[in-house]
Amino acid sequence: MERTRTTTPPDGEVPGISVIITTHNQEEELRKNLPLILRQIYPDFEVIVVDIKSTDNTKMLLERLEEDNLQLHHTFTPSTGRDISTERLAITLGIKAATKPWVVITKADCSPVSHQWLRRMGEAIAGHRSAEMVIGYSRYNAVKGYSGRRLNFFRTWLQMLTLTFVRQGGAYRCDGTNMAYKKELFLSHQGFASHSNLLVGATDIMVNQNSTKHNCTVCLHPEAVIEQSMSRNSRNLWHNERLFFQETRRHFTKKWIYRARYAGSVLLHAMLVMCLVATIGVSIWQEQYIATGAAVVLWFIHLLTQGAVINRTVKMLNGHGIGIFHTAWFIHLIPFWDMGAWLRHSFTSKKRFRKKYI
Repeated sequence: MERTRTTTPPDGEVPGISVIITTHNQEEELRKNLPLILRQIYPDFEVIVVDIKSTDNTKMLLERLEEDNLQLHHTFTPSTGRDISTERLAITLGIKAATKPWVVITKADCSPVSHQWLRRMGEAIAGHRSAEMVIGYSRYNAVKGYSGRRLNFFRTWLQMLTLTFVRQGGAYRCDGTNMAYKKELFLSHQGFASHSNLLVGATDIMVNQNSTKHNCTVCLHPEAVIEQSMSRNSRNLWHNERLFFQETRRHFTKKWIYRARYAGSVLLHAMLVMCLVATIGVSIWQEQYIATGAAVVLWFIHLLTQGAVINRTVKMLNGHGIGIFHTAWFIHLIPFWDMGAWLRHSFTSKKRFRKKYI
């Protein structure tokens, strides 16, 4: 992927930014990550933390930090918010409370990899005069275990596809932990009005429905990366992300072009593997063992080559690789992952994906 090319504008040309952080019972994550955001080297920014009904000591922590940081503010979601999901309500409250023309949305369990994160996002905004949204890159902070490697691989795989799609037709979706959005654009489209009762997918649908190839750009600078703490139960995280996205994508526009590219990238690989497997099977049946050996060698070379190329890209974006053999193995499993998520969504009550009113 080509990196965003921007010059380094002076402080007066980068816009004011409000960082919006949503949190729920994440006192420890805020204690660790919030100081890293507050120490960003940027001329004009504020941080707004929206507390979603936390029952731990989040409020006391924020009040204590506010005493030493004038750019930190916090608010909370009211218990009477019946007509909108808590995620969407929290982001909406944060954006409406923002005093800067741009907002950068992230989460409490996320931290920037450098003190120049906001600077690089601001440069991407200033370097693209018609920009109304900027999509950044995010990663998990650990790749331990099979489930962790799988999550990290698939997150990177999706961003490799979606970020390259931005330049052609606007953003198909985004990673909601590292994105900049123009406040005026959010308010002019009435925020999340068209999908207010869905539980998840807030930033995905917002970016998908409002982005074009002219108003959206990407920021892939190494200092603009956001690192997210991986859940202790990564297996459940994996299944829930895949399941809920099946519901979210039903509300997307620009879906056929992206899905054709996605399916093409997966199916071409699957067809090649099927041809090699068929060749091996037929050659064994016909006792043409030279052809069998040639097909096995070709498959092995294909695995190593594809695994090495993708793992190199993953390593460049992630800062650490997932492993050639893991990458090659995961590529083969993508069609089965997608089919499994589709089947689970088909047999799951649609009430699960929507806000419950009490």
